[in-house]
Amino acid sequence: MASNWDLRRLQIETDRNGAGRLYLLVGEESFLIDESLSVIKKSALQNGPSDFNSDTFYCPEDKAETVRDTVEMLPMMCPQRLVIYKDVQILKEKDWDQLMPVIDEPVETTCFVLVAPKLDKRKKFYKKVSQSGVIVELKRPFDNQIPMWIDYIVGKRGLKIESEARALVQQFVGNNLSEIQSEVGKVHVFLGDRTTITSEDILKVISRSKIESVFDLANAIGKNDRAQALTCLANLLEYGQNEVGALALISRHIRILSILREGKRAGLGGARLSAKAGIPNFFLSEYVNQTRMWTDKKIHKTIHALQETDKALKSSPISSHIWLENFIIKTCTQ
Repeated sequence: MASNWDLRRLQIETDRNGAGRLYLLVGEESFLIDESLSVIKKSALQNGPSDFNSDTFYCPEDKAETVRDTVEMLPMMCPQRLVIYKDVQILKEKDWDQLMPVIDEPVETTCFVLVAPKLDKRKKFYKKVSQSGVIVELKRPFDNQIPMWIDYIVGKRGLKIESEARALVQQFVGNNLSEIQSEVGKVHVFLGDRTTITSEDILKVISRSKIESVFDLANAIGKNDRAQALTCLANLLEYGQNEVGALALISRHIRILSILREGKRAGLGGARLSAKAGIPNFFLSEYVNQTRMWTDKKIHKTIHALQETDKALKSSPISSHIWLENFIIKTCTQ
């Protein structure tokens, strides 16, 4: 294929042409992986019993040879079988050699799906898959794309959401689509027979703990209070947020402060200012008050430290807590 697909392209192509014979799904956002697998499974197994024709394997527990043999099996009372192999980033070169026969020449009666959070695009197997099948690249969405994804998640449940409620979901939950899906599920149960999600529903159901911890952390960094900042960071992680997720929440918060400072200099206020920053209007005063303790120099310094920490987390995730503590130490200095 000339270019990689995204989830939307996958949905369009499977609706139009049915499931293909070989896919490689690459992405760290589990919601997008699950959605893609659901699309493929629905298309591949629509004309036969799925129980007999669907197998999911995990690396390294399941060997590549076993997976290859399963891919080569004929489907039962169905034109196509589905074989999913997860965490293939762990595979060694010799394992890929075992899979090459069904990658070089995909089996006509099998839809074979390889799944990994990330892969080296320079590797031989990656190039082979791109020649024989389809690579679906599932990138984490940017801040400005989250409202669209909230609508998508809500819409799949047959619900609608008010714009202020949508902003609250992003404010409280952040940009993790799996967490957004989970929280929307809780709201759905709370709604009963109603089909429209309001701000009141969000405020009653979704915890503000994470966003309050981020506010407290930003206050502490703004005051150069290192001890308090480290305590706030620990609180944020205690609420179940992993280090990468915590860094994403902090990054979004600092970007909002930066946008608000720029907006105020441009003469914006009220609803126009909150819309520019992408936050609910009734949180505006809290944010604006916090901007007063953040200079432009402090914001730029913190953004630079966030970028360095993000690179460090991705290159050495085992030491993630150390990188976050270093971030606090760097930013809580005069």
